[in-house]
Amino acid sequence: MRIEIEPGVRLFVDIEGSGLRIDGPRLCPKPTLLLVHGGPGFDHTGFRPFFSQLADLAQVVYFDLRGHGRSDERPPAEWTLDTFADDIVRLCERLGIERPIVLGQSFGGFVAQRYIARHPQHPAKLILSSTSHHYGLERKVAWFGKLGGPSAAAAARAFWERPNPAT
Repeated sequence: MRIEIEPGVRLFVDIEGSGLRIDGPRLCPKPTLLLVHGGPGFDHTGFRPFFSQLADLAQVVYFDLRGHGRSDERPPAEWTLDTFADDIVRLCERLGIERPIVLGQSFGGFVAQRYIARHPQHPAKLILSSTSHHYGLERKVAWFGKLGGPSAAAAARAFWERPNPAT
């Protein structure tokens, strides 16, 4: 389904598992695990089916970042870490999620780091997977150049510095 997080901006969201568990005669809330995918240009499907097995322990929320996957197309000018980080908060507000466990994978880890910097009280926990504290752009460009020559280096630089459909 698509959820409108602000006027004209809809993110694709899929949820596995109930937000509640039975504890004797009571229903108690389960934690919510919100998964932030890699990219740019990827979507949430890389998390499946592995994270499905956690649906009995937590409500698992998959979503596609703004302008990615099955979320609505958005102008590349909106593809910023600040916007993606704030979208996590907006999505949680729309879904009624409080204090999620947020897992950022690869590029999603960059988003998650910006999210925790901008909204430190929002998550219950933050998990970073296969990510870094910086892009390491010069190292990446050098490796692309070593493996594919100057045109590969130029393409890598364009992709990381100016992400858009052409790059």
